Amino acid sequence: MSLRYFGTDGIRGAAYRSPLTLEEVSRWGAAWAQVAREAGVKRLVVGWDPRSSSGPMSEAFILGVGLGLQVLVLGMAPTPAVAWKVAKLTAEGGKTWGLMISASHNPPEDNGLKGFNELGEKLEEDQERAIEAAFEALPEPTTISGPPARLELRPYLSHLGGIDLPDDFKVVIDCAHGATAEAALELFRGRGIHWLGVPADGPRINVGVGSTHLDALSTAVLAHQAQLGIAFDGDGDRCLLVDGSGRTVDGDQMVWLLAQDRVACNDAPPGVVGTLMTNGGLAQALAHAGIPFVRTAVGDKFLLREMARRGWDLAAEASGHLIQKRVGPSGDGLAAALSILRALLHRPVDRRWEWTFRPWPQRLVNVVAPDRKAIEACVDLTSAMAAVDARWGEGVRQVVRWSGTEPKLRLMVEAQESAWVDQALHELEAAARRDLTLA
Repeated sequence: MSLRYFGTDGIRGAAYRSPLTLEEVSRWGAAWAQVAREAGVKRLVVGWDPRSSSGPMSEAFILGVGLGLQVLVLGMAPTPAVAWKVAKLTAEGGKTWGLMISASHNPPEDNGLKGFNELGEKLEEDQERAIEAAFEALPEPTTISGPPARLELRPYLSHLGGIDLPDDFKVVIDCAHGATAEAALELFRGRGIHWLGVPADGPRINVGVGSTHLDALSTAVLAHQAQLGIAFDGDGDRCLLVDGSGRTVDGDQMVWLLAQDRVACNDAPPGVVGTLMTNGGLAQALAHAGIPFVRTAVGDKFLLREMARRGWDLAAEASGHLIQKRVGPSGDGLAAALSILRALLHRPVDRRWEWTFRPWPQRLVNVVAPDRKAIEACVDLTSAMAAVDARWGEGVRQVVRWSGTEPKLRLMVEAQESAWVDQALHELEAAARRDLTLA
């Protein structure tokens, strides 16, 4: 049975519109509490990003939870701080879940509900399915609630440790006016830092700034002659970089740097987990370094499951989600940025950027469609995919999937020849548009 409300990253949509009206958010709180209690959970950590809708939604959700769970409020905080606190409280005794109110990199008018289990990882599909069933069965939101306890963000920041940058190491840091804005000011210290996307500001979150709008960061890096730019997304669970020339450095390149740094420190990772979207150049580079690599479906919960199955501790998505299990239970933009900076500072100044792999040509096309149609039911598209395979075989890798959070069909093609990428994508997009009856 497929999920109706949950996508790859929780429940997301326009704030105050179904299924995220305040009444429904209160019902979600009641449903969450019911399923959590049945799983033996006693406590719920709640955090949110600075969107204007996050405060009212947190109040509605906590009202719905009622007296069923002890609510521990972390307040405005990066998503990874919620995950880390959940795992820590569970380890100290007493099964704890977490809830983050955020729409990540989406615009200010959106919001969402992200759930974490007692390991600080995203909820399993059967747990999400149970919450959906409880939500639909509840006729009224709960109206009785006890006073929540307040948690401090300080232990999470102390755990990450922070960094003091040399005066001659210029860095531009973009916090997207989001949940990292206050924490980053404490963690990153140095006279050579220039700040963008601060302070936290709900109406401006992700607007022209942050990891999905890198032009502002690139421009600032060039203007300040910085060696590096770092951009977080709205809730702080990922980051992307730009180098001193203003070029984007994605999550694939970042995890390759971290893997090399660990090898140099005689602490080689047992393996790296990526996704179907991970560039083939990274897989090739890791193979040459003797580091195993595997792919999963897109989504950090799939990365985490594969890491647990193999006992590995390093994973990444090109979008900037880096998971370092030694640091925390989930993808963490602040932790990733700190690790990247430490790894760069380990390198000789004249070889600081001599570590990137040559990426294979790869392009992604998003086809926006109002209604989802099963890919296997798209006759022209599946025929075009088969034709691509027949023509180029292993020389071209194609990934076709629906976005888990947006009404977009994603078409990705990767090959060692750019011309093959362009031709295959042209054929796939034309076929997809015919199937979806789009102009």
